[in-house]
Amino acid sequence: MRSTPGGTARRAISGQAVINMLAIAKLSAWSINYYNDTARAAVDAQKASGGLGEYYTEHDTRTPVWLCAGDARRAAELVGLSDLERVGGEADPDVVKNWLVGGKAPNGASGRGFRNGSVHGFDLTFCAPKSVSLIRAIRADDVTDKAIADAHATAISEAMEYLATHAGYTRVHNPATGEKDLVRLPGLVAIAYQHETSRAGDPHLHTHVIVPNRQARGDGRLVSIDGTSLYHEAKAAGVIYQATLRRELHRSMGYEWLPVDPSTGMAEVAGIDPSSITAWSQRSSQLREWAAGNLAVNESREPTSSQLAAAQKATRPTKPEQLGWTELRAGWRTDERGLGIDGAAHRRARRNRMAASGPRFDRHRIADAAATIEKAAFTRADLVEVIGAQLPVDTARSPRELVEEAVDEIAVRLTAPREAHQREGHERFTLDLILAEEAAVLDLVDAHDPRSILSGLPDDIDGLSPDQQRAVVNIAVSPWLVQPLSAPAGAGKTTSMRALVAMAHRGRGSRVLVLAPTGNAVDVAVREGAGDTGYTIAKAVRDIDSQRLILSPRDLVIVDEAGMVGTDDLRRLLIATTTTGVKTVLVGDQHQLAPVKARGGMFAQLCTDLPWTQKLSEVWRMRDPEERSASLALRDGGPDPLRRAIEWYRKNHRLHAGDEVAMASAALTAYRCDIAAGKDSLLICDTKEMADAVNQRIHIETIDPNALAVAAARGHQIAVDDLVISRRNDPTIGVFDATDTTKHADPVRNGNRWRVYAIDPDGQRIAARRVSDGACTVFTGDYLREHITHGYAVTVHSAQGATADTTHAVLSENITRAVFYVAISRGRDANTAYFTEQLGTDQKAGPYSQPVPDNASRDPSRHAAQLVRRIVANDRDQARTAHDIAAEAPGDSVGLGHVSALQSRRLRQTSDRRFALQDWQRRRSGDTSEVQRGKSQSGQTTLDDGVEL
Repeated sequence: MRSTPGGTARRAISGQAVINMLAIAKLSAWSINYYNDTARAAVDAQKASGGLGEYYTEHDTRTPVWLCAGDARRAAELVGLSDLERVGGEADPDVVKNWLVGGKAPNGASGRGFRNGSVHGFDLTFCAPKSVSLIRAIRADDVTDKAIADAHATAISEAMEYLATHAGYTRVHNPATGEKDLVRLPGLVAIAYQHETSRAGDPHLHTHVIVPNRQARGDGRLVSIDGTSLYHEAKAAGVIYQATLRRELHRSMGYEWLPVDPSTGMAEVAGIDPSSITAWSQRSSQLREWAAGNLAVNESREPTSSQLAAAQKATRPTKPEQLGWTELRAGWRTDERGLGIDGAAHRRARRNRMAASGPRFDRHRIADAAATIEKAAFTRADLVEVIGAQLPVDTARSPRELVEEAVDEIAVRLTAPREAHQREGHERFTLDLILAEEAAVLDLVDAHDPRSILSGLPDDIDGLSPDQQRAVVNIAVSPWLVQPLSAPAGAGKTTSMRALVAMAHRGRGSRVLVLAPTGNAVDVAVREGAGDTGYTIAKAVRDIDSQRLILSPRDLVIVDEAGMVGTDDLRRLLIATTTTGVKTVLVGDQHQLAPVKARGGMFAQLCTDLPWTQKLSEVWRMRDPEERSASLALRDGGPDPLRRAIEWYRKNHRLHAGDEVAMASAALTAYRCDIAAGKDSLLICDTKEMADAVNQRIHIETIDPNALAVAAARGHQIAVDDLVISRRNDPTIGVFDATDTTKHADPVRNGNRWRVYAIDPDGQRIAARRVSDGACTVFTGDYLREHITHGYAVTVHSAQGATADTTHAVLSENITRAVFYVAISRGRDANTAYFTEQLGTDQKAGPYSQPVPDNASRDPSRHAAQLVRRIVANDRDQARTAHDIAAEAPGDSVGLGHVSALQSRRLRQTSDRRFALQDWQRRRSGDTSEVQRGKSQSGQTTLDDGVEL
């Protein structure tokens, strides 16, 4: 391996476009100019058979057309569309502009006028999978071209019908109740603008469906749409679009499909070479230009106009601009990237589909599809997303019909039907399987065994705060086998567990197993003395099931980050531990992040339901007592503590807000200052895209541009001295001790950070030392290409459990309270948040956009504080069990007999537990046998009798 710089220069990172199933954006007054000007420019270019030198945002479009959904005839009639226009006739750009800008419908009707900052409309962008766009652009004949266009149009129509049914509401004040009731609109009238390319000039079939925010009510009055409902249902509508597109192209063209990506709802056509998709997926944005070093910010933290212009021109494709469709396609078909076809992959996908196809999409298959949902209590739209993404393509009925029927058939209602002022997203449902899964856990947690009581000496708890001492002693003397310990970030959970480990060792020589959701957390816990041996939760339950891990009643099991353990994994673990008589201590914080790709909320319910739950209330991580109090308020504080906490963060310059480039730049600058000052600083991002951008910028500024480099995951270029992170556990990779290379060290874990000290470009290998312990390894092959990225900035999920001197967190404005709490509680000295605000479509569009309002006139810190107030109110996504949601339903709700049974069961169990605890305390009163209180040979006394449960 070579570790000297020089030779071939690195390539800049090439971002692969990741397109959501349906993107939705609010539009301001002049947003429609972008779409209309794009349409006119394309038409002019077609007529002139030439290009437009300065027009470089889109390369082709179809004339805008009207699109009606719901009671299409009635909705079109109310706004003045003819029958021809209603069924997809051309839309006059001037008429559309009057509707979007002035709120005047085609028939001249007007509703309430728009105010400054009003939402004038919504852009719903439906994107075909990249493979479909490539087939149409590069290999399709006229028949295939029409089939794809028809499938795309049908899929959009089905998705809009879904939205008209479930999000087509306006809100009307009800004087009797004082609430704003939801009133269904007859339908939705929109304008569709079909575009053919990405901003980088690659094939990208997508349609912007523009929904004016003045729609006709049943009485003909123009009213605003309930935007909250539209946003809530958008992802589900995107799933309907994708499922319908797959079915239509399977029926018309015989296309087979690869598995659906759950994060985007998309599937690519089987048989298209993945390398071709990557090659044609170049993407550019201001953030990526900043990451590549092509964009800087001035003292006001805003890019200058000349910088923006330069960055825009840097993203322009090299081929002629604004060609007609024929010329565009001719250029793509002669492009050296080409389109690779893999016939074997197509045949393999066909065999897999036929093997999986049953006689029909029956209840059992629906239930199996629904069982993959990651929420215990979910909305109707959540279930639509999960089932719709797994629909087979060879069904006789449309995906929308199947999904609607399937949801009605298997969803178990947890809440009463919504009232007139409540949205569809207010209602919560679950599945029979989930209720059974949760009930099994709740039946296990009452197990107790006096043999599980631990004894100890005062030395074991020396150095602990009174708060920590109380919790540790009470866990030790408790006979209950399931012992939750709830503690905020920085409360000293590991320190407390070390004392418990000492007691376990002293009293009976117990083996202490520490389990955690991630291998990285396991290694840290073992290294810090919170256990003798560590396992991930997944490995522990697998090894228990296969009897490779045999538990003994003398064991003590500590589960770290228990709030991130899925309910089913917890069920499997507790079956084993309670059956064996092993005490299991569940340590976590129900106010931090929920499980990843698993149903959660059980730890939170156990902390509420089990009266022997222990809680730590003091925070020690932050050195400033005021910041400790502020972090506790963000965790679970009420209105007044929250108000004071937000004001403290604001006055101490911990809150900033601006566009994503300015905030990324500010966070990076502050991070670099801390590193230069010798501080251990943590750079956190809430999205992979932002983390990639910040990482690339640091890489470019840190590493010699002529240094040799090796390609890793997500297009990252890795060189000597780069900091990288491993993204998957892999025990097969050899890792060797820092001082003795004949000894093996802890295995490669997801979340480990490594410093590269040598690379082998020819062999595509890198050698790296782990930051935490100096252990060495070599990454190569698929692991390097798929699971190694730059590791300067990490995601919030990776940061949970970490501690640093300072933290700088770049966060989007729509994060949850839990994400914000985790990000703002990692640092000892200071924790600072930089909130990024997404610009609307018109502000990103380029030369046809209106000037962005000057933000200098507003106080950035006060604006950031306002964003925080909105964020802390966003706790609806906090993981909760179905049983917990059911407990809130009114007892007399019609049709909720099953919920009443759940409520009665929970009340009975809670009462029984309290009685059992009181009875145990009475029997224990005066009995000191649980904790040895005799003097040792040295005369030292054991734990004091004054601490009790």
